[in-house]
Amino acid sequence: MSTPQQPHPHSPATWSPIPQQDGWRTGVVPGPDVVPAPGVVPAPGVGPAPGALWDAGQARWLPPGTYPHGPAAPAGLSAMPDEPRTYPQMLRGPRRRWWRPLLALLIALPIALAAQVVAFIPLVAFGAATRGTSGLGNWLLTSMNGLAAGKIDAAGFFYVNLGLIALIPAAGLSIWVAHHIRPKFVSSVVGGFRWRWLLRCLVVVVPVWAIYIGIGLLLDTPATDRPTEWITLLVLVVLMTPLQAAGEEYLFRGWILQNVGSWFKRPMLSLVSGTVVSAVAFSAAHGSPDPWILGSLAIFAISCCLLTWRTGGLEAAVAIHAVNNIAAFAAVLNFGGWDEAFIGGDSKGDPVQFGIDAAVQLAAFALIWWQAKRIKISRHYRPGMPLIYRDGPAAGPPSGSGGGDGAQLVPVSQPLPGTYAWEDAEEGRDPQRR
Repeated sequence: MSTPQQPHPHSPATWSPIPQQDGWRTGVVPGPDVVPAPGVVPAPGVGPAPGALWDAGQARWLPPGTYPHGPAAPAGLSAMPDEPRTYPQMLRGPRRRWWRPLLALLIALPIALAAQVVAFIPLVAFGAATRGTSGLGNWLLTSMNGLAAGKIDAAGFFYVNLGLIALIPAAGLSIWVAHHIRPKFVSSVVGGFRWRWLLRCLVVVVPVWAIYIGIGLLLDTPATDRPTEWITLLVLVVLMTPLQAAGEEYLFRGWILQNVGSWFKRPMLSLVSGTVVSAVAFSAAHGSPDPWILGSLAIFAISCCLLTWRTGGLEAAVAIHAVNNIAAFAAVLNFGGWDEAFIGGDSKGDPVQFGIDAAVQLAAFALIWWQAKRIKISRHYRPGMPLIYRDGPAAGPPSGSGGGDGAQLVPVSQPLPGTYAWEDAEEGRDPQRR
Protein backbone atom coordinates (compact mmCIF):
# COMPACT_ATOMS: atom_id res chain seq x y z
CA MET A 1 0.00 0.00 0.00
CA SER A 2 1.42 3.36 -0.99
CA THR A 3 1.83 6.08 1.56
CA PRO A 4 -0.54 9.04 1.02
CA GLN A 5 1.30 12.18 -0.07
CA GLN A 6 0.54 15.69 1.05
CA PRO A 7 -0.89 17.90 -1.73
CA HIS A 8 1.43 20.25 -3.56
CA PRO A 9 1.45 23.66 -1.80
CA HIS A 10 0.44 25.44 -5.02
CA SER A 11 -2.32 22.98 -5.84
CA PRO A 12 -4.47 22.88 -2.70
CA ALA A 13 -6.60 19.84 -2.14
CA THR A 14 -10.08 20.49 -0.82
CA TRP A 15 -12.31 19.47 1.99
CA SER A 16 -15.90 18.31 1.95
CA PRO A 17 -18.03 21.50 1.95
CA ILE A 18 -20.69 19.68 3.98
CA PRO A 19 -19.67 17.13 6.62
CA GLN A 20 -22.72 14.95 5.99
CA GLN A 21 -22.33 14.97 2.18
CA ASP A 22 -20.59 11.81 0.96
CA GLY A 23 -20.43 12.97 -2.62
CA TRP A 24 -17.59 10.68 -3.68
CA ARG A 25 -19.78 7.70 -2.84
CA THR A 26 -22.46 8.81 -5.28
CA GLY A 27 -20.06 9.68 -8.08
CA VAL A 28 -20.33 13.45 -7.60
CA VAL A 29 -17.56 15.05 -5.59
CA PRO A 30 -16.39 18.57 -4.81
CA GLY A 31 -13.32 19.67 -6.71
CA PRO A 32 -10.34 21.99 -6.10
CA ASP A 33 -9.83 25.60 -6.90
CA VAL A 34 -8.79 26.25 -10.53
CA VAL A 35 -11.15 26.40 -13.56
CA PRO A 36 -9.88 24.55 -16.70
CA ALA A 37 -10.56 25.83 -20.18
CA PRO A 38 -13.81 24.52 -21.77
CA GLY A 39 -13.41 21.00 -23.12
CA VAL A 40 -9.93 20.59 -21.67
CA VAL A 41 -9.30 17.75 -19.24
CA PRO A 42 -7.61 19.23 -16.18
CA ALA A 43 -3.99 18.31 -15.64
CA PRO A 44 -2.96 16.75 -12.33
CA GLY A 45 -3.36 19.22 -9.50
CA VAL A 46 -5.72 21.46 -11.49
CA GLY A 47 -9.46 21.60 -10.93
CA PRO A 48 -12.57 23.75 -11.24
CA ALA A 49 -13.81 26.68 -9.25
CA PRO A 50 -14.66 26.26 -5.57
CA GLY A 51 -17.98 24.47 -5.21
CA ALA A 52 -17.80 22.72 -8.59
CA LEU A 53 -18.62 19.00 -8.75
CA TRP A 54 -17.12 16.11 -10.69
CA ASP A 55 -19.71 14.07 -12.60
CA ALA A 56 -18.21 10.57 -12.78
CA GLY A 57 -20.90 9.35 -15.18
CA GLN A 58 -20.08 11.96 -17.84
CA ALA A 59 -16.41 12.46 -16.87
CA ARG A 60 -16.83 16.21 -16.63
CA TRP A 61 -16.68 19.10 -14.16
CA LEU A 62 -19.97 20.79 -13.33
CA PRO A 63 -20.08 24.55 -12.64
CA PRO A 64 -20.87 25.62 -9.08
CA GLY A 65 -24.57 25.39 -8.30
CA THR A 66 -25.41 22.77 -10.94
CA TYR A 67 -25.78 19.01 -10.73
CA PRO A 68 -25.56 16.06 -13.15
CA HIS A 69 -29.23 16.19 -14.17
CA GLY A 70 -29.85 19.92 -14.05
CA PRO A 71 -30.21 22.57 -11.33
CA ALA A 72 -32.18 20.33 -8.94
CA ALA A 73 -30.16 18.93 -6.04
CA PRO A 74 -29.49 15.19 -6.11
CA ALA A 75 -31.29 13.11 -3.52
CA GLY A 76 -28.11 12.40 -1.56
CA LEU A 77 -27.09 16.05 -1.23
CA SER A 78 -27.03 17.36 2.31
CA ALA A 79 -29.39 20.20 3.19
CA MET A 80 -26.75 21.80 5.42
CA PRO A 81 -25.35 25.13 4.21
CA ASP A 82 -22.27 24.81 2.03
CA GLU A 83 -20.81 28.15 3.13
CA PRO A 84 -20.62 30.04 6.43
CA ARG A 85 -24.07 31.11 7.60
CA THR A 86 -25.47 33.10 10.51
CA TYR A 87 -28.26 31.67 12.65
CA PRO A 88 -31.17 33.24 10.71
CA GLN A 89 -29.81 31.72 7.47
CA MET A 90 -29.16 28.20 8.73
CA LEU A 91 -31.87 26.84 6.43
CA ARG A 92 -30.38 28.35 3.26
CA GLY A 93 -28.57 25.23 2.10
CA PRO A 94 -28.34 23.56 -1.32
CA ARG A 95 -31.79 22.00 -0.90
CA ARG A 96 -33.54 25.22 0.08
CA ARG A 97 -36.95 25.78 -1.51
CA TRP A 98 -39.40 28.65 -0.99
CA TRP A 99 -42.18 26.33 0.14
CA ARG A 100 -40.26 24.55 2.90
CA PRO A 101 -41.07 27.15 5.65
CA LEU A 102 -44.77 26.75 4.80
CA LEU A 103 -44.44 22.99 5.06
CA ALA A 104 -42.67 23.43 8.41
CA LEU A 105 -45.64 25.49 9.62
CA LEU A 106 -48.11 22.82 8.51
CA ILE A 107 -46.10 20.23 10.44
CA ALA A 108 -45.50 22.33 13.58
CA LEU A 109 -49.16 23.23 14.11
CA PRO A 110 -50.49 19.65 14.41
CA ILE A 111 -47.60 18.71 16.70
CA ALA A 112 -48.33 21.64 19.00
CA LEU A 113 -52.08 20.97 18.99
CA ALA A 114 -51.58 17.26 19.61
CA ALA A 115 -49.35 18.14 22.54
CA GLN A 116 -52.22 20.06 24.12
CA VAL A 117 -54.34 16.91 24.03
CA VAL A 118 -51.56 14.64 25.25
CA ALA A 119 -50.87 17.08 28.10
CA PHE A 120 -54.15 16.00 29.71
CA ILE A 121 -52.57 12.65 30.60
CA PRO A 122 -49.91 14.08 32.95
CA LEU A 123 -52.47 16.63 34.13
CA VAL A 124 -54.76 13.81 35.31
CA ALA A 125 -51.77 12.13 36.96
CA PHE A 126 -50.88 15.43 38.64
CA GLY A 127 -54.43 15.81 39.94
CA ALA A 128 -54.52 12.25 41.24
CA ALA A 129 -51.20 12.77 43.04
CA THR A 130 -52.20 16.07 44.66
CA ARG A 131 -55.97 15.63 45.15
CA GLY A 132 -56.64 11.91 45.03
CA THR A 133 -59.05 10.15 42.69
CA SER A 134 -62.22 11.23 44.48
CA GLY A 135 -63.85 14.09 42.58
CA LEU A 136 -61.05 14.18 40.03
CA GLY A 137 -63.41 14.95 37.13
CA ASN A 138 -64.96 17.96 38.86
CA TRP A 139 -61.50 19.20 39.81
CA LEU A 140 -60.32 19.02 36.18
CA LEU A 141 -63.43 20.85 34.98
CA THR A 142 -63.01 23.57 37.59
CA SER A 143 -59.32 24.00 36.72
CA MET A 144 -60.02 24.30 32.99
CA ASN A 145 -62.84 26.80 33.55
CA GLY A 146 -60.57 28.86 35.76
CA LEU A 147 -57.83 28.74 33.14
CA ALA A 148 -60.23 29.98 30.48
CA ALA A 149 -61.22 32.84 32.79
CA GLY A 150 -57.60 33.81 33.42
CA LYS A 151 -57.49 32.40 36.96
CA ILE A 152 -54.51 30.05 36.91
CA ASP A 153 -54.16 27.59 39.76
CA ALA A 154 -51.52 24.88 40.13
CA ALA A 155 -53.28 22.53 37.69
CA GLY A 156 -53.73 25.24 35.07
CA PHE A 157 -50.13 26.35 35.49
CA PHE A 158 -48.95 22.77 35.06
CA TYR A 159 -51.06 22.33 31.91
CA VAL A 160 -49.99 25.63 30.32
CA ASN A 161 -46.34 24.85 30.94
CA LEU A 162 -46.66 21.44 29.32
CA GLY A 163 -48.15 23.01 26.22
CA LEU A 164 -45.34 25.56 25.96
CA ILE A 165 -42.63 22.97 26.59
CA ALA A 166 -44.06 20.97 23.67
CA LEU A 167 -42.99 23.83 21.37
CA ILE A 168 -39.40 22.57 21.62
CA PRO A 169 -40.02 19.27 19.78
CA ALA A 170 -42.56 20.98 17.51
CA ALA A 171 -39.93 23.45 16.31
CA GLY A 172 -37.18 20.88 15.92
CA LEU A 173 -39.21 18.13 14.28
CA SER A 174 -40.96 20.44 11.82
CA ILE A 175 -37.64 21.86 10.62
CA TRP A 176 -36.14 18.37 10.42
CA VAL A 177 -38.98 17.03 8.29
CA ALA A 178 -39.48 20.11 6.10
CA HIS A 179 -35.89 21.28 5.67
CA HIS A 180 -33.92 18.08 6.39
CA ILE A 181 -31.86 19.99 8.98
CA ARG A 182 -31.41 18.18 12.29
CA PRO A 183 -33.15 19.70 15.34
CA LYS A 184 -29.85 20.33 17.10
CA PHE A 185 -29.17 23.19 14.68
CA VAL A 186 -32.23 25.01 16.00
CA SER A 187 -30.35 25.28 19.30
CA SER A 188 -27.22 26.81 17.79
CA VAL A 189 -25.04 27.02 14.70
CA VAL A 190 -22.62 24.49 16.19
CA GLY A 191 -25.32 21.85 16.39
CA GLY A 192 -26.34 21.59 20.02
CA PHE A 193 -27.13 23.53 23.16
CA ARG A 194 -23.98 25.18 24.58
CA TRP A 195 -24.45 24.66 28.30
CA ARG A 196 -21.26 26.46 29.38
CA TRP A 197 -22.31 29.51 27.42
CA LEU A 198 -25.76 29.35 29.04
CA LEU A 199 -24.13 29.30 32.47
CA ARG A 200 -22.04 32.36 31.61
CA CYS A 201 -25.19 34.20 30.49
CA LEU A 202 -26.97 33.28 33.73
CA VAL A 203 -24.09 34.60 35.81
CA VAL A 204 -24.36 38.06 34.26
CA VAL A 205 -28.17 38.41 34.08
CA VAL A 206 -29.27 37.04 37.47
CA PRO A 207 -27.96 40.12 39.38
CA VAL A 208 -29.75 42.41 36.91
CA TRP A 209 -33.09 40.74 37.58
CA ALA A 210 -32.51 40.69 41.32
CA ILE A 211 -32.24 44.48 41.24
CA TYR A 212 -35.20 44.69 38.85
CA ILE A 213 -37.52 42.66 41.08
CA GLY A 214 -36.46 44.65 44.12
CA ILE A 215 -37.28 47.95 42.43
CA GLY A 216 -40.56 46.54 41.15
CA LEU A 217 -41.68 45.52 44.64
CA LEU A 218 -40.88 48.98 45.97
CA LEU A 219 -42.80 50.78 43.22
CA ASP A 220 -45.81 48.47 43.01
CA THR A 221 -46.83 46.60 46.16
CA PRO A 222 -49.02 43.58 45.27
CA ALA A 223 -52.69 44.07 46.12
CA THR A 224 -53.50 40.39 46.72
CA ASP A 225 -52.16 37.71 49.03
CA ARG A 226 -50.19 34.76 47.84
CA PRO A 227 -52.27 31.77 46.70
CA THR A 228 -53.07 28.88 48.99
CA GLU A 229 -51.17 26.48 46.67
CA TRP A 230 -48.07 28.63 46.71
CA ILE A 231 -45.70 25.81 47.73
CA THR A 232 -46.90 23.57 44.90
CA LEU A 233 -46.69 26.49 42.48
CA LEU A 234 -43.18 27.34 43.64
CA VAL A 235 -42.06 23.75 42.97
CA LEU A 236 -43.61 23.93 39.50
CA VAL A 237 -41.87 27.24 38.82
CA VAL A 238 -38.46 25.80 39.70
CA LEU A 239 -38.96 22.57 37.74
CA MET A 240 -40.95 23.70 34.70
CA THR A 241 -40.43 27.40 34.06
CA PRO A 242 -36.91 27.03 32.55
CA LEU A 243 -38.32 24.57 30.00
CA GLN A 244 -41.40 26.73 29.44
CA ALA A 245 -39.18 29.72 28.67
CA ALA A 246 -37.05 27.57 26.37
CA GLY A 247 -40.19 26.42 24.53
CA GLU A 248 -41.17 30.00 23.77
CA GLU A 249 -37.66 30.81 22.58
CA TYR A 250 -37.48 27.77 20.31
CA LEU A 251 -40.67 28.97 18.63
CA PHE A 252 -40.45 32.76 18.61
CA ARG A 253 -36.68 33.11 18.20
CA GLY A 254 -35.53 29.79 16.77
CA TRP A 255 -38.30 28.58 14.47
CA ILE A 256 -39.39 32.02 13.25
CA LEU A 257 -35.90 33.45 12.73
CA GLN A 258 -34.70 30.46 10.73
CA ASN A 259 -37.81 29.90 8.63
CA VAL A 260 -38.44 33.55 7.78
CA GLY A 261 -34.71 34.16 7.30
CA SER A 262 -34.48 31.34 4.75
CA TRP A 263 -36.53 33.37 2.28
CA PHE A 264 -33.94 36.15 1.98
CA LYS A 265 -30.54 35.97 0.35
CA ARG A 266 -29.02 38.95 2.16
CA PRO A 267 -28.04 38.10 5.76
CA MET A 268 -29.12 41.45 7.18
CA LEU A 269 -32.49 41.25 5.46
CA SER A 270 -32.95 37.77 6.93
CA LEU A 271 -32.22 39.11 10.41
CA VAL A 272 -34.46 42.18 10.12
CA SER A 273 -37.43 40.35 8.62
CA GLY A 274 -37.21 37.48 11.10
CA THR A 275 -36.91 39.91 14.01
CA VAL A 276 -39.97 41.89 12.92
CA VAL A 277 -42.09 38.75 12.57
CA SER A 278 -40.81 37.44 15.90
CA ALA A 279 -41.54 40.69 17.75
CA VAL A 280 -45.06 40.98 16.31
CA ALA A 281 -45.93 37.33 16.98
CA PHE A 282 -44.47 37.33 20.49
CA SER A 283 -46.26 40.54 21.48
CA ALA A 284 -49.59 39.44 20.01
CA ALA A 285 -49.41 35.99 21.63
CA HIS A 286 -49.64 37.52 25.10
CA GLY A 287 -53.08 38.96 24.33
CA SER A 288 -52.79 42.48 25.72
CA PRO A 289 -53.69 45.45 23.47
CA ASP A 290 -52.07 47.94 25.85
CA PRO A 291 -49.37 49.89 23.94
CA TRP A 292 -46.96 50.03 26.89
CA ILE A 293 -47.11 46.28 27.41
CA LEU A 294 -46.81 45.66 23.67
CA GLY A 295 -43.77 47.93 23.63
CA SER A 296 -42.12 46.07 26.52
CA LEU A 297 -42.74 42.71 24.85
CA ALA A 298 -41.42 44.00 21.52
CA ILE A 299 -38.19 45.25 23.13
CA PHE A 300 -37.79 41.88 24.84
CA ALA A 301 -38.29 40.03 21.55
CA ILE A 302 -35.99 42.30 19.53
CA SER A 303 -33.14 42.08 22.04
CA CYS A 304 -33.45 38.28 22.19
CA CYS A 305 -33.42 38.06 18.37
CA LEU A 306 -30.29 40.20 18.16
CA LEU A 307 -28.56 38.15 20.83
CA THR A 308 -29.51 34.93 19.04
CA TRP A 309 -27.96 36.30 15.85
CA ARG A 310 -24.85 37.65 17.61
CA THR A 311 -24.18 34.50 19.64
CA GLY A 312 -25.28 31.98 17.02
CA GLY A 313 -27.79 30.23 19.26
CA LEU A 314 -30.73 30.40 21.65
CA GLU A 315 -28.82 30.07 24.92
CA ALA A 316 -28.71 33.80 25.70
CA ALA A 317 -32.40 34.29 24.94
CA VAL A 318 -33.34 31.24 27.02
CA ALA A 319 -31.26 32.55 29.94
CA ILE A 320 -32.95 35.96 29.89
CA HIS A 321 -36.43 34.52 29.48
CA ALA A 322 -36.01 31.88 32.17
CA VAL A 323 -34.51 34.28 34.71
CA ASN A 324 -37.24 36.86 34.03
CA ASN A 325 -40.07 34.37 34.51
CA ILE A 326 -38.60 32.58 37.51
CA ALA A 327 -37.83 35.85 39.28
CA ALA A 328 -41.28 37.28 38.60
CA PHE A 329 -43.16 34.14 39.67
CA ALA A 330 -41.02 33.63 42.77
CA ALA A 331 -41.61 37.24 43.81
CA VAL A 332 -45.41 37.10 43.53
CA LEU A 333 -45.59 33.70 45.22
CA ASN A 334 -43.72 35.07 48.22
CA PHE A 335 -45.09 38.61 48.39
CA GLY A 336 -48.50 38.30 46.72
CA GLY A 337 -49.90 39.27 43.34
CA TRP A 338 -50.12 35.89 41.61
CA ASP A 339 -53.29 36.81 39.69
CA GLU A 340 -51.58 39.91 38.27
CA ALA A 341 -48.44 38.04 37.23
CA PHE A 342 -49.86 36.92 33.88
CA ILE A 343 -50.33 39.19 30.88
CA GLY A 344 -53.83 39.03 29.43
CA GLY A 345 -56.42 41.09 27.65
CA ASP A 346 -57.06 43.25 30.72
CA SER A 347 -53.40 43.90 31.60
CA LYS A 348 -52.36 47.55 31.64
CA GLY A 349 -48.93 49.15 31.55
CA ASP A 350 -47.57 52.63 32.14
CA PRO A 351 -44.56 54.70 31.01
CA VAL A 352 -42.64 54.14 34.27
CA GLN A 353 -42.90 50.37 34.09
CA PHE A 354 -42.07 50.47 30.38
CA GLY A 355 -38.94 52.50 31.10
CA ILE A 356 -37.80 50.11 33.81
CA ASP A 357 -38.43 47.08 31.60
CA ALA A 358 -36.49 48.64 28.74
CA ALA A 359 -33.56 49.58 30.98
CA VAL A 360 -33.33 46.09 32.45
CA GLN A 361 -33.50 44.46 29.04
CA LEU A 362 -30.87 46.83 27.66
CA ALA A 363 -28.57 46.07 30.61
CA ALA A 364 -28.90 42.31 30.11
CA PHE A 365 -28.41 42.75 26.36
CA ALA A 366 -25.22 44.77 26.83
CA LEU A 367 -23.74 42.35 29.37
CA ILE A 368 -24.32 39.28 27.22
CA TRP A 369 -23.04 41.06 24.09
CA TRP A 370 -19.91 41.98 26.05
CA GLN A 371 -19.40 38.40 27.15
CA ALA A 372 -19.93 37.10 23.62
CA LYS A 373 -17.31 39.52 22.33
CA ARG A 374 -14.96 38.71 25.17
CA ILE A 375 -14.88 34.96 24.55
CA LYS A 376 -15.34 35.34 20.76
CA ILE A 377 -18.23 32.93 20.68
CA SER A 378 -18.99 31.43 17.29
CA ARG A 379 -21.93 33.03 15.52
CA HIS A 380 -21.50 31.33 12.14
CA TYR A 381 -22.16 27.81 10.99
CA ARG A 382 -18.94 26.83 9.20
CA PRO A 383 -19.11 23.79 6.93
CA GLY A 384 -16.08 21.57 6.60
CA MET A 385 -14.20 18.72 8.17
CA PRO A 386 -10.63 18.34 9.49
CA LEU A 387 -9.68 15.79 6.79
CA ILE A 388 -8.93 16.18 3.10
CA TYR A 389 -9.27 13.58 0.41
CA ARG A 390 -6.79 12.98 -2.40
CA ASP A 391 -6.48 11.05 -5.61
CA GLY A 392 -9.09 8.42 -6.39
CA PRO A 393 -9.31 5.70 -9.05
CA ALA A 394 -10.13 6.19 -12.71
CA ALA A 395 -13.85 6.50 -11.99
CA GLY A 396 -13.23 9.75 -10.13
CA PRO A 397 -11.91 13.15 -11.20
CA PRO A 398 -8.61 13.47 -13.09
CA SER A 399 -5.60 12.30 -11.15
CA GLY A 400 -4.29 14.81 -8.66
CA SER A 401 -7.47 16.89 -8.57
CA GLY A 402 -9.08 15.26 -5.54
CA GLY A 403 -12.01 13.01 -4.78
CA GLY A 404 -13.27 9.80 -6.29
CA ASP A 405 -14.45 6.46 -4.98
CA GLY A 406 -12.06 5.00 -2.48
CA ALA A 407 -10.46 8.38 -1.93
CA GLN A 408 -7.90 8.45 0.85
CA LEU A 409 -8.42 10.74 3.81
CA VAL A 410 -5.26 12.42 4.96
CA PRO A 411 -5.00 14.41 8.21
CA VAL A 412 -3.51 17.86 7.71
CA SER A 413 -1.38 19.79 10.16
CA GLN A 414 -2.76 23.22 9.22
CA PRO A 415 -6.34 24.19 10.08
CA LEU A 416 -8.76 24.11 7.18
CA PRO A 417 -11.38 26.72 6.34
CA GLY A 418 -14.74 25.65 7.69
CA THR A 419 -13.35 23.83 10.73
CA TYR A 420 -13.30 24.90 14.35
CA ALA A 421 -9.50 24.75 14.20
CA TRP A 422 -9.59 27.33 11.42
CA GLU A 423 -11.94 29.54 13.40
CA ASP A 424 -9.70 29.28 16.45
CA ALA A 425 -6.66 30.23 14.40
CA GLU A 426 -8.54 33.10 12.75
CA GLU A 427 -9.57 34.55 16.09
CA GLY A 428 -6.29 33.92 17.90
CA ARG A 429 -7.50 31.15 20.22
CA ASP A 430 -5.73 28.00 21.25
CA PRO A 431 -7.73 25.17 19.63
CA GLN A 432 -6.61 22.78 22.37
CA ARG A 433 -8.60 24.78 24.90
CA ARG A 434 -11.92 24.52 23.06
